[in-house]
Amino acid sequence: MIGQARRARPIGIVALLMSATAVVAACGSSGGASRESSRPTTSASSVASSVPDDSTGPANASTPAPPTSAVNDTSALRSVAAEAAPKSAVAATAAVPAGSGPVIVIDPGHSPTISHTDPSGLNDSDYENEPEMHDVFDVATLVRSQLQAAGYRVVMTKNAVTDRVPLGQRAAIANAAGAALAVSIHDQAGSNGGIPFDSGNNIVYYQAVGDYRATPAGVHVTFTDSALAAVSQRYGQIFQTQRAAAQGTSVALQGNTGYDLGSRGLAAGDIWIVQLLSKAPWIYNEAGGNSAGMSGLNTADKQRYANGLVAAIKLCVPAG
Repeated sequence: MIGQARRARPIGIVALLMSATAVVAACGSSGGASRESSRPTTSASSVASSVPDDSTGPANASTPAPPTSAVNDTSALRSVAAEAAPKSAVAATAAVPAGSGPVIVIDPGHSPTISHTDPSGLNDSDYENEPEMHDVFDVATLVRSQLQAAGYRVVMTKNAVTDRVPLGQRAAIANAAGAALAVSIHDQAGSNGGIPFDSGNNIVYYQAVGDYRATPAGVHVTFTDSALAAVSQRYGQIFQTQRAAAQGTSVALQGNTGYDLGSRGLAAGDIWIVQLLSKAPWIYNEAGGNSAGMSGLNTADKQRYANGLVAAIKLCVPAG
């Protein structure tokens, strides 16, 4: 959904969860094959498609002829208040700032370990990956500051680096805010399995029709909104160009993860959960996470990453 000017208002947990919806229909299995919850690797496949960062539910990719759930249909079933976030998760709220500028949702990756099932049925658990979690939150705050100075209304999916916010709830925040664009920020850092910022794992992911994730029961939750997918792909191309220019690195562009996430112990499928459940164009960004000679990003590389994201956002959704 494309955001319009709105007055500032709090978004409660029930409203957030009610916006993550699904329609269940019986049909054949979906085709197709980071940063969700498995640990980093430096294999060639990791560099090409990134390390998972969302759920850790059992993979059921081999289940024959699974039912499917289309999450982008307007006739979707509504979740109920009884399906609110568990005690392990904070009750995330997001106030859309006053003003007339476009609403941009910024999603800094990861949270302290959380086990959760989204109302869509997907396991959308997360884990604390360091130093990535702190580094990408720093990048997100840099992006927020530049966008606010340019007249945008910015909503963060986390108010603090240690907030526990399930992945499906992050998508619900963007949906309830009427976001014109949502942007996830991740990198691959660490002393064991980290990738240098200048040499790899720089990837931009956009939403594409047919991408899916599987629930523990083997139900395929599939992205179906062709109009949204077209916008997301166009925005993804802009992010690819602008990040490459700002970072001075090559940046890959992908319409799905490039492999089946079930191979990493996550819910099977080939799209990040936040993108799957979003009604807004959602661009998911990966980057190498180690600056030269260190584990994690230095101040200069955080700024380079942020500058590329800001330049892309301004071209995708002009402020005026």
